[in-house]
Amino acid sequence: MDQIKEILNNGTTKEKLALFQFNVSESNEKILLKFNLWSRKLFPNYHESADAPFHNDINLYNLKVYKGEIDQFVNVAFRGAGKDVKTQLFVTFTILNDTGHFRKYFKVLSDDGTNAEQTVTDIYNMLVNPNVTKLYGNPFEASKFKREERMSSFTTHNGIKCVADTVGTAQRGAKQEESRPDFLWFNDFETRTTLRSVTKTKTIKENMEEARTGLQKGGGCVYTCNYVSEQGNVHDLIKTKLSARKVVLIIPIIDNGVITWDRYSAADVDVMRATDIDFEGERLCKPDASKDIYFDRDKLEEQVPIQPIKEVGGFKLFKEYNPAHRYAGGHDVAGGVGLDSSTSVFIDFDTVPARVVGTYHSNMILPEAFGNEIYNEANKFGGCLVAIENNKYDQAVLKAKLLGANLFLTPGKQTKIGYATPTTYGWSTNSLTKNQMLSSLAEAIESGLIELNDEELINECKAYTRNDLIDREPDPRDTTRHFDLVIALAIAWQMRNYATKKKVNKYPGLGEKDDSNPAI
Repeated sequence: MDQIKEILNNGTTKEKLALFQFNVSESNEKILLKFNLWSRKLFPNYHESADAPFHNDINLYNLKVYKGEIDQFVNVAFRGAGKDVKTQLFVTFTILNDTGHFRKYFKVLSDDGTNAEQTVTDIYNMLVNPNVTKLYGNPFEASKFKREERMSSFTTHNGIKCVADTVGTAQRGAKQEESRPDFLWFNDFETRTTLRSVTKTKTIKENMEEARTGLQKGGGCVYTCNYVSEQGNVHDLIKTKLSARKVVLIIPIIDNGVITWDRYSAADVDVMRATDIDFEGERLCKPDASKDIYFDRDKLEEQVPIQPIKEVGGFKLFKEYNPAHRYAGGHDVAGGVGLDSSTSVFIDFDTVPARVVGTYHSNMILPEAFGNEIYNEANKFGGCLVAIENNKYDQAVLKAKLLGANLFLTPGKQTKIGYATPTTYGWSTNSLTKNQMLSSLAEAIESGLIELNDEELINECKAYTRNDLIDREPDPRDTTRHFDLVIALAIAWQMRNYATKKKVNKYPGLGEKDDSNPAI
């Protein structure tokens, strides 16, 4: 150790470089020692607080991806954990010190180009830091590269590339001068904004997959992200099957009651808890514990999913039809192929508790075809009552009506002299009825009045938040929020007072209460 200090303080450039430079054939332990020594010597401002134990894990798995020992490292750490800085330092370290230039093309992808460009700029600024250039010289002195305040790419004089891109952009065939990326860094690729749109979420997933398949042979991926929702791509990365080639590291700020990085005091954490919009998701990496979760979390945890006894073309049957029981279905209609999913939920109201007995989920069916699907589904339960949301895509309602489905009727608005508007087929969802039908469903779940059975349905209920009650945009391509089964379930639950054993629609008379539409 004394010898190392002497070299660092008084050694020649060659001697100093020998302390930091490496080849991928060296052991991970040796390379990480070099990295930590280099980082502390050249960037002391990033080490004002001692590293936490989890920083060693981050460094190790970044290195394993770099060396090709694993293919994917999913780094899910709390906001403020230093995961971005550690990865920036690591990339800079390898660009400067890998004598064999094992990785030659780094690519940073974020939810938007600005964030990715800022990350690339931060790496560039590390490369031209005075401490670095004093030892290594200017990595760009032999190039014609022009520094920008925020840049989309750079290439060092020895040919190492670093490029910024967005996961919102198609990645098929992405290459530069016939070379392909061999180290992908997906940084903050999913946000609350992207999660509100199933189209954006799907696009991000597709583009990430394109980027992965477009890697140079043997290339690897690092993901740095927050875990704020049980829907979306971060959740998929965490829950998809692990292998020896994939590592998922989840780092909350508190683990088993202990703060994981002593940079933060108990008082600091108390401030975060009081001021953060989503302390549980962003700091504890537990989105299921988020303060704005709509349905009772404890009760949902008691819901045990079962395997369907039949599954055909998106329809799942959980219990066989009993002619002595009352059934009804709720149906949420999507606008067309590739948009929101068209969904069905069927409930048996004569079991205790009431039981979800069938579900349907597909974003590859047109509204009219979905009307036919609903008719066929209802016939599996004795031609039971079906309530189809009629807000926008009435092709499904009209088709089901034409086929003879037992459609729920929404009464017109009552005046002093009778109904001023005609009755309509289907269920009308508006700001009032949506709140009331979801509130009614929430009470049913909390009281243990309904058994959900479908794993996908249960997970949607777990992830549904109070924020999801608000429709911010009129275009379903922009507002989709992955909760189509929840809406179908809520509509189906409203049918509990109207479901009959016979194929007869219970039409509420003038003096009857209409629980299906509390706005009436």
